[in-house]
Amino acid sequence: MMMSCPSHPPVDFQFTNPEAGKIYGKGDTVFVAGMLQWEKELHGYEMTLTNTSTDSVVFSAHGHEDTKMLNISQMWINNVAGHSNMKLTIDAVTDHEGAKQSQDIHFHCHPM
Repeated sequence: MMMSCPSHPPVDFQFTNPEAGKIYGKGDTVFVAGMLQWEKELHGYEMTLTNTSTDSVVFSAHGHEDTKMLNISQMWINNVAGHSNMKLTIDAVTDHEGAKQSQDIHFHCHPM
């Protein structure tokens, strides 16, 4: 899902990992790899990994860089205690007041 302000052009979200719908076993490394690109200058990113089965944030990261293209490379190790539906939200920050455009990637984690 991508949300954008009608007065701003859309941010181009290009993520190769994690794959939507993929299943990760306990101890697997979930790599977050991708790029944000915008015709205007981005002001950073925020990333939140939420276990939607327990409604808890299990990982978050952010970066501040004023550029038209941001590369993102992060990782999290699956340590869930039960079967868990996961939602990775990537926010592209488009101004210094906190406006953003977002994309979600959903996947599943096993506890074994």
